[in-house]
Amino acid sequence: MQVFDIYVIRLSLDLWCDQTICQSFCRCFLLALKFSTRNPVPLIPASQSLERFLLKIHVHSLKSLIRTDSNTVLSGATFMNRFISFMTHHSQLFVAAVALVVLTSGFIGMPFWDEDEPRFAAIAQTMVETGDWTVPLFNGELAVDKPVLMHWCMAACFSVFGMNEIAARLPAALAALLTSLALLRLGTRCFSTATGIVAAFAYLGCLLVAIEAHAATPDSILVALSTWATLLLVEPFLPDRRHQPGTKQPVQVNNASSVSMWHAGLAGSLLGLGVLCKGPIGYIGPLVVVMGWVWLVQCLSTGKEQPGDGRLKEQVLSTLRHVFSEGIPAAFRTVQQTRLLTVTAAAILVAAPWYISVGIQTDWEWTKGFFFVHNVGRFVAPMERHSGGLLFHPLTMLVGFYPWSCFLPLAIFGATRQLWKTWRQGQGQSPHIENLHAPALSLLLLWMSVWVGGFSLAATKLPNYIMPAYPAAALLVAALAMEAVKRSAWLYPRWMGIGVGGIAFGGIATSVTILVGSFYGLTGSEPAAIIGLIPVAGAFWLVWRSRQRPAYAVTTMVFLGLLYSSLAVGPAAAWISRANTLPALIREAHAHAGGHARIGAYSQITPNLVYYAKGLVKRWAHDSDRAEKAAAFLLTGPDAVLVIPENQFNELSSFLPETAGVVGRARPLFKNQDFLLVGSMKESAPAVTKRTASVRSIKK
Repeated sequence: MQVFDIYVIRLSLDLWCDQTICQSFCRCFLLALKFSTRNPVPLIPASQSLERFLLKIHVHSLKSLIRTDSNTVLSGATFMNRFISFMTHHSQLFVAAVALVVLTSGFIGMPFWDEDEPRFAAIAQTMVETGDWTVPLFNGELAVDKPVLMHWCMAACFSVFGMNEIAARLPAALAALLTSLALLRLGTRCFSTATGIVAAFAYLGCLLVAIEAHAATPDSILVALSTWATLLLVEPFLPDRRHQPGTKQPVQVNNASSVSMWHAGLAGSLLGLGVLCKGPIGYIGPLVVVMGWVWLVQCLSTGKEQPGDGRLKEQVLSTLRHVFSEGIPAAFRTVQQTRLLTVTAAAILVAAPWYISVGIQTDWEWTKGFFFVHNVGRFVAPMERHSGGLLFHPLTMLVGFYPWSCFLPLAIFGATRQLWKTWRQGQGQSPHIENLHAPALSLLLLWMSVWVGGFSLAATKLPNYIMPAYPAAALLVAALAMEAVKRSAWLYPRWMGIGVGGIAFGGIATSVTILVGSFYGLTGSEPAAIIGLIPVAGAFWLVWRSRQRPAYAVTTMVFLGLLYSSLAVGPAAAWISRANTLPALIREAHAHAGGHARIGAYSQITPNLVYYAKGLVKRWAHDSDRAEKAAAFLLTGPDAVLVIPENQFNELSSFLPETAGVVGRARPLFKNQDFLLVGSMKESAPAVTKRTASVRSIKK
């Protein structure tokens, strides 16, 4: 372990084991949890149980570090040394424990957010109920937008933990945990143990990752699969810094190595699962990164005399000629050493059976819809109004990777500058990468460029499309942080000042966004705006700590990111979810029907409506006689309930029987009108009598 690694861990203990800070965090979290919902009985264990759970982890960790003979008093220095030894030999356990605490803080029972979460959960719900785990169906119709892996994961959790929101979101959280462990492994191999730890926490502590890790969506799963596949395929070619502690000698990539058959098969299986998760991009994206980097290494690793004091133009032309002349032989070596055929065969064996099966069972309708509409169609033309320019993804990454994005431009600049200096200083040798950390930096820059650049060319754009680039970004900022730790002063003080200012600005923007959203659908979410004060206070804390040593600022930044992300997707999101009233309206419909309602939708249907209906939802959209059909549906029994937008109620009211009326209402998120619940008027439903209205009162 390098000297500065031990130094960082010593400094991190100053913050991690500070009892006042830990107790304050626990109390603030539980206080926010207490007021995060009107219902005094949350969907997770009681806050007292959670408090005991967190305290047990804290106490058990300390006991394992300070356990000694009963007659021995453990000094501070001995405790510090034991903690350092624990961190050195149990870094995976440490990262996993912190990740579990951070991730579980977001599992507060809250309803699904439209549109994606309830749609995917409804598909998994149908699989469990029907026993058909091959053909994805949404409300009885073929669902062609996503493959099946995510639905399988949710359905498995439904089978074990029951059909609820936490079970549906659990696979994404586990995937985030696996990604953090992959970053620890890659960071430790390429840089140091401390770099791997900081990278893992930087990934978990950014905003979009925190959101997706607590969402019933496939993005977190895809990131875990692509990260581990990339790691397994590039590991043999990377210099192993674990066995070269403290060295200052040039470190060259191992271009003569090759991927083992076992790693090739495992990586190919992960890529196959990626294809089952989100389609061809699960195979193409990671392989473009791996093959591109290994090919470049092969091109630049063959012997060639480079002019030592030549002009820049001569060096560039010489390098380009060398790359072109060695390109084809290097491509063959790349295919051979990465075992591309084995990787591809393993991916096909994993993914092909389901694709063939679903194609046969649907007369290839699913295959045509998914590949031609949701892959080719999304690339060539914007879908669902999700468009943007070439800078859309770089700009949205500044938001999604916040608060660490405030230092990401500096990390990219520093890595690029280091690679440039390495190439310029190559004399009498081939211009291959020979700097201390240059092999890993070149991989990370290419990793980010492939994912961000590739999706920037697509016509349809969403911030989560480039999430597979976030692990590379986390490693870059972690490498920058460790570079700062080795110095007594900041290398780029002005850039660092801008980054700290960006953190404060992001906190203010968080509060302003929530307050503005309260006027456009997020009713009652104003108290959640207090979450924006955490980055503002953290920015001042960073300034104060950085004046002592850069390592203090790194520790503070890690704590700030984890605290902000865990509270943002936990108590703050739970408070904001109070504005998501449509699920409560559907539960009210079930209660009105005496247990389970048959629900119909007049004109509009949303995924939340389908999932919480727990059955097929009948819909009358564009029929000329839809009012008569909807009224006839209400006459089929007292359990028949209709959901209708308020501005369309007059169209239906003249056809309603005298026994029917409005039994509830709610305003869905970001809608400018209420949705009405129309059902039979009966005295046996005291829970809804206060919200019951007659047809005449609504018409007035």
